[in-house]
Amino acid sequence: MALPQRAPLVLIPLAFAAGVILLVRGMSGMRPRRQLLVLAGLGLTIGFTFFVMVQMPEFPQWLGISLMVVALTAAPFATRLFVRSVMQEDEERSKEESGGH
Repeated sequence: MALPQRAPLVLIPLAFAAGVILLVRGMSGMRPRRQLLVLAGLGLTIGFTFFVMVQMPEFPQWLGISLMVVALTAAPFATRLFVRSVMQEDEERSKEESGGH
């Protein structure tokens, strides 16, 4: 019994979603610069997927939309983690400066 031709394409958004979820969960242990790179990667992924959807009419629209939804859903969580890390780093730096004087 052969798999339908679209079955492997269905696995792409699922694998992408799993990868993004793991990446966002792992962001809490990263330094802010690496977190910024993760956010930049999410932005590039969104832009590249949109570009491919517009330029290639044969690209499955449902696949592009599902990839965009995953990336756009994860972006606020990743951004919140990044901002929280930057604020914590700034607080630690200000404590060190005030404690040293």
